[in-house]
Amino acid sequence: MGTQDQNGKNHEGLFRDFQNRNVKKMWPLVILITVILLVMIFMISSYSRVQKVTVFGNEIVSDQQIKAYSPVKKGTSLFAVWGKTDKLAKSLKLRSMRMQSVQMKLVNFNQVKIKVEEYPTIGYLFVHGGYQPILKSGVIIKGKVLNPKAGFPVLKKFQNPKKLRRTIKQYRRISPPVRAVMNTISFSPTKSNPDRIFIQMSDGNKVYASISTFGDKMDYYPSISSKLKVKSVINLEVGAYSYPISKKQTSTKTTTMQGY
Repeated sequence: MGTQDQNGKNHEGLFRDFQNRNVKKMWPLVILITVILLVMIFMISSYSRVQKVTVFGNEIVSDQQIKAYSPVKKGTSLFAVWGKTDKLAKSLKLRSMRMQSVQMKLVNFNQVKIKVEEYPTIGYLFVHGGYQPILKSGVIIKGKVLNPKAGFPVLKKFQNPKKLRRTIKQYRRISPPVRAVMNTISFSPTKSNPDRIFIQMSDGNKVYASISTFGDKMDYYPSISSKLKVKSVINLEVGAYSYPISKKQTSTKTTTMQGY
């Protein structure tokens, strides 16, 4: 009997060892199956998708437009967003010429915030039927507005695209305070100066200049205008001088001309 009991215990011990080895072998598979199930449950749940998209920093481009342009929308899978926000922001920026920079961030696990910085408007191009905004980047927006905002000049009579681009490039060099007192910039060529432009100032003075140099010379305008006693024509084409606008006074132009 003793021998039989001993043999039974040995068999029972071997069986337990067999079970333990099998459990240890199956454990990684159990973990893997559990993880797969959890991932599948997560993927079909609402938590795996973007719940909210918030836009801020924009003034001209509407929230609705930006959300329509955005590759990330409410309901987009988070797997398409994780680790890809910089690339997605770059893609969004390319959708509108008004966007100077775009930042995209995933917050609160499944919400997306989009921060937009727009190129400011620095002037308008007069075209038939309205005005096209000119951005700080130099881009002209094709969409027209009927009433341009005050404080920005209107460019007129530019039929040559190359002349217009050169004018805008120079205009961008002018300091904002001087831009603010420029009402209109008109292309006004002569035989002696095919690049001449005419600038009507908001203080009543008139300026003639050349496209290639007015970007630098206009910053001298405050100093020049402060010395004038009457509304005058300021010529910046070659050097800088002025004479009164009045026809009566203009007849004595050679004696009233002032150098700068």
